[in-house]
Amino acid sequence: MDEFDLIRRYFAPLASSPGADGLRDVVAEIQPGLIATKDAIVEGIHFLPDDPISTVAQKLVRVNVSDIIAKGGKPDAALLALVWPKGRASEQLGDFARALGADLARWDAHLVGGDTTSTSGPLTLSLTLLGRVGGRGPVRRSGARVGDDVWMSGTIGDGALGLMAAQGAFGKLSAEASNLLVSRYRVPEPPRLAFADLVAAYANGAVDISDGLVADAGHVAEASGVRIVIRAGDVPLSAVGSAYVSNAKVELKKLLTGGDDYQTLFTAPLSARAEIERAGQVVTRIGFVEAGVGVQVLDASGGAMAFERAGWKHFQGPGEA
Repeated sequence: MDEFDLIRRYFAPLASSPGADGLRDVVAEIQPGLIATKDAIVEGIHFLPDDPISTVAQKLVRVNVSDIIAKGGKPDAALLALVWPKGRASEQLGDFARALGADLARWDAHLVGGDTTSTSGPLTLSLTLLGRVGGRGPVRRSGARVGDDVWMSGTIGDGALGLMAAQGAFGKLSAEASNLLVSRYRVPEPPRLAFADLVAAYANGAVDISDGLVADAGHVAEASGVRIVIRAGDVPLSAVGSAYVSNAKVELKKLLTGGDDYQTLFTAPLSARAEIERAGQVVTRIGFVEAGVGVQVLDASGGAMAFERAGWKHFQGPGEA
């Protein structure tokens, strides 16, 4: 049983409000124009024990911001749950609080409450983030339509590369190269706030890319009852990502499924293509929506690529992909 099976079995039956959308999405619509999301990060799973506490605070904010922006919303109020290890230096709390406040302000959000406690386990942090959306409401995963283009913000793969670098997968790197790669894992860069306006104006279906491009595209395909086709050669990589793929230091498949990207994938009708391209946002058309199920990724020759795993899943049993 993975996390999505768990949600469907135990918690979706409790979500009776229409705004909860059966827990099929990452946000709930509390009332017209007001949405909420909640993400948690845990030491040793979402960040490394020796990551600077200031970058941990930034990551906590941004994994939530990416959810709000992907729904066509703008962040607003936040509530923090902080579970602080007894053995971690209390002096770090000041650094954490300063970084948290600065990054909330960076995304036009502010802290309004929360809870704190201590633990003998790992540092655990959770943020509930409220956001504002326009009259259409949040753009759901379930809105993709046959014939839509598939678009995404930013680039894919830097988070996965950064984690690999932090874990020593590339051997000894120069300090500059190591810092460059690791920083992309520690402090993700979601789309800018203005990108939410693009999603709100044109998107039919949308999702934030956090578990891996292929996996998250699959969430849209499943919720919408369609097949999403991605052209691997059109997926944008950073200069670093392109160089590592070209030099065979990492497989493209790893970047397409690695996760920690925190970009936005959305589908939109062909009639909106020109407007999206003129909008002045960092956005790339990477595929299309057709009748069928699941996600198909095409290589340069047009053949379907096979993946052992589509992305990250919590609660997987041993040997599960």
